[in-house]
Formats: sequence, structure tokens, C-alpha cells
Amino acid sequence: MRLTMRLVKRKIAEEWSYEDRGKIIALLLFSFFLAAPLFSGEPLPLSVNGESALLMNAKTGAILYEKNGYVPRNTASTTKIATALLALKMSEGDLEQRITAKKEALVYITPQAKKQSNYRAPHYWLETDSTQIGIKLGEEFSLKELLHALLLCTANDAANVIAEHFGRTIPHFMDSVNLYLKTIGCQNTHFNNPSGLSNPDHFTTAYDLACMAREGMRDPIFREIVKKTLYVCPQTNLTPERNLVQTNRLLKKGPFFYPKAVGVKTGTTSAAGKNLVAAAEDGERLLIAVALGYRGGRAELYQDVIKMFEAAFSQPKMRRYLFNKGPLKLEKWIKGGKTALRTYLPEGVYYDFYPAEESGVKAEVIWQQLTLPIMPDQPVGSIRVINSGGEILSETALLAKERVEGTLTHRLKKMMSSGTGRKPLYFTTGTLCALFCIFLFKRKRLARK
Repeated sequence: MRLTMRLVKRKIAEEWSYEDRGKIIALLLFSFFLAAPLFSGEPLPLSVNGESALLMNAKTGAILYEKNGYVPRNTASTTKIATALLALKMSEGDLEQRITAKKEALVYITPQAKKQSNYRAPHYWLETDSTQIGIKLGEEFSLKELLHALLLCTANDAANVIAEHFGRTIPHFMDSVNLYLKTIGCQNTHFNNPSGLSNPDHFTTAYDLACMAREGMRDPIFREIVKKTLYVCPQTNLTPERNLVQTNRLLKKGPFFYPKAVGVKTGTTSAAGKNLVAAAEDGERLLIAVALGYRGGRAELYQDVIKMFEAAFSQPKMRRYLFNKGPLKLEKWIKGGKTALRTYLPEGVYYDFYPAEESGVKAEVIWQQLTLPIMPDQPVGSIRVINSGGEILSETALLAKERVEGTLTHRLKKMMSSGTGRKPLYFTTGTLCALFCIFLFKRKRLARK
């Protein structure tokens, strides 16, 4: 390997400029000595009972646990996460805009009639036995009120009213939802109604739901709504005030209360089973758990979600060193320099991680704008450690190991360009020219003799 590096350096020195030499040699050194270690996280020792499950770090996107996480399935009212995301995006923060319930958003059909039609009826028609808050034709709400109905008590009629308002028609809104979801990483999702009512052409995955929740938890309005346990919806033009109660039992006092929980959304139908997308926070970590397809009681669902969270939160943070402090086999040629700039680290290059989240990392050299001469111990740049998601895990200073002087040509150019150095330079140049003329004169005389 040493012989190979010598040959490569010699070839570079012959064919590349000073600036290019530094870049190429640094790249090669890091290819040989770092080799960008790709560590796969240690899987969490878990076993859950649902048909699909996934645990994600909301900040980094790292997957800590997965069971059938990429298998498409119907997930009931967890669909409403996507409806809320697009409505918030299209509203541009105007939560007080008035929305009137129209006829097409409030059409009902029995589940039996829907099946008998082989699902040819409009996919968004509400089922008579589905969850709703009894919105009436012509009733007026603010977007804020409808979002609370959508995300807290999972109202299907609120989903339709929101979709029709922002899409002009509900099918058009759903086209926009599906396009939007692809932009946030959901590649195996197709929703044909805004509420999550069962349909063969309505599906998503545990991974895609985690991506939706991750995006939602970045929005302060979404995040504030999904952690509430109760919202009092004010009186409308047609109905007295309503109490909208949270369906996520992780947030409410009781047998499944989890103090670290901060959201997100439940979803239950006979076809989809019991489903939960949950978020929990502990210190600087925000995790998202998705548990889908539970057919028994709710206890099993909530116990599995808490088990996922606790398995991750109980892991200790660890540290991995990539380089120890001291001299580093990394050099840079600076234009005009007599020698290459050699470097050292005043402290080691490392990054911290949780065992279930460790992923591929790379080290990147960031050089400062450098001018000669360079003094020993002068900061000349830094080394960043970056994970596969582009997050900077650590950054360590890079210092000059020894002095780097400029060549005579470089120093003369520098004197010429500086105001203070012009007079001495003119004198020196004139003296050299005079000496050169004397030399030529003497040489000519000798030639004649």
C-alpha cells in the first residue's frame, strides 16, 4: 500500500497543480486510511405481535427496529396524518380561515352497500358507522377547529370537509396528497380518501407512516395539536361547543399512559385492525414508533409500542474514534509553498452514537483560506464526521505541524503586490539589472580578447 501511495503521489506531482495536488492526495489518504467505515446498527432485542412495526429516530431517519416495515397494508385513520400535513402546507399558517361544510363532503353510505358495489361508489363517501363529530351541511369552522377534530378524535367528516376546501374536489385533493407524500420519502403509499376508510386501493407501509409522522413533528402546529388530550371546539353557526377527546391512550392517564409520549395518531377499522403511530421524546432524542395490524385488545398494541420506545431509550450512548490525536497522514500543497503543509490533531476525531442507530459515516476535510507563511500550531482547517443522512456528528480542529515558507518567486510576487514592499523591490530589481548588465559587458570584453 505504501508503494502504491508513493507512485500515486509521484504521478500527481508531475501532472497536477499545487491546489489539485492537495485535494487529490487528501482524498486518497482518506480513502486508504479511513475507508469510510459503514457500521450497521445492532438490532434492538425486540419481538412485537403486530403484523408490521417500525421504530425510527425522527431527527436522523435511522431505523432502530423493523418488522414487515415495507409491506403495503390498510392502516385506517393513520391516513389523517397525511391529510393534516397537506392542509397545513396549503394553508400557509392561516389557521383562522373559515371553512363551510358542503354537500359532497357529507354523503354517507353503509359499509354493506359499499362492499356490494364492489367499492365503485366514491371512495371518500362516509360510512354510517364511522367516527365523526356530526358536521352539518352549511356549518362553518376555522381550519384550527377542523384539524383538532381530525387529529384528536379522528373525525372522518372533518377529513372530507378539509379535503374539499383545499382541493376544490376531494379526488383532486387526494391526487395532491399522493404527489406530496412522494416528496417526503413515501414511495409505497396510495391514498384514495382523506380519512382512511377501507378500500382495496388505499394502502401505505409502516416506514411511510413513520416518514409522515417525522415530517409532522417538524411542524410546530401539528406537534402542538397531536399531544393534546382535550380540545373544546367553540360553538358554530349550527352546533353548540363540542369536547374533542384524544384517542391516543399513551397521552392520557390510565393503564397505557407513557410520560415520554408526545403524539401522534391512532387508526382502527375491522379490516385494518388496531394501529398506532406514536412519538416519544427523551432528552435530545425524538423517536417514532409504528405498530400495525393488531387484532386482539388494545393492551397488546400499547404494550408493544411502549416496549419499542423503552428498548431504544435504555441504550447507553457510545463513542467511536476514527483518528487519535497527534500527527495525521494528511498533507496539502499550497500554491507558492516550498514544502507541503503537514497537519496534526490536538484531539481525536470521534462521534457519539446509540448502538441501534449507528450507520455509515464519512470524514470530510474542510480547509481554511490559507496564505503563506504558515506557522506551527496555526489552525488550517477541520475534520467533520458526517452520517449517511448528512448530519454533522462532530468537527475537530486541524493544525499545522510545522512552518511552511513561500518560495523566492512567491515572496517576490507578494512584495510586488504590497504597497510597503514596492520601494525595496524596485531597488532590488534595479540592482539585479545593473549587475546583469555588468556581467554581460565583461563577458563581451573577454570574448573580444
